[in-house]
Amino acid sequence: MSIKEAMKQYFSLRKTVADEGLDFLFKTPFDEEVDSLIYVGEVDGDEYISWRPVEKKVTNDFSLLEEKLGIKIHGSIVEYFNSYWFADLDGFIKDHYIKLESVLPKADIESYSNLLSGYKSNHNNKIENIPIGIEGNGLIVVVDNQDGSVKLEDYERNSFEVISEGIEQLILTLRLKK
Repeated sequence: MSIKEAMKQYFSLRKTVADEGLDFLFKTPFDEEVDSLIYVGEVDGDEYISWRPVEKKVTNDFSLLEEKLGIKIHGSIVEYFNSYWFADLDGFIKDHYIKLESVLPKADIESYSNLLSGYKSNHNNKIENIPIGIEGNGLIVVVDNQDGSVKLEDYERNSFEVISEGIEQLILTLRLKK
């Protein structure tokens, strides 16, 4: 199964759960810099707006970013960023709350570039793992740049725990309720 198919399945499940009363699953803080492509309806009194995932028709080119960082980014990361526009992709796996990077129709690759540059400088100017999200207790969700496995990185302890063999398996495994 591709990452795009896994995301389609995930967003379908998210819609089902939202329709059961957890409508906040498709609400996000309004950001005027985001192209209105994913927004649905009007901004509410709390400055939130409904959103929907939209299949991407454009492909982000990672070659300049790879050149800047001096690495080849694992194909699963490129596929992840080129599948859908969306505000949230999160859930539970084991005892962990995982929130993956959103892909918003604005300068998403530019902001991701800044994240990767910061990660690289905090890791002796090496990128063996690529950040793709955050865990509820502050661990970093990373993709092994060699084999594509997904791991939780504890930066303070310099330790890693593999939580999935790849991004698509992670997305398919996420639960929306604890």
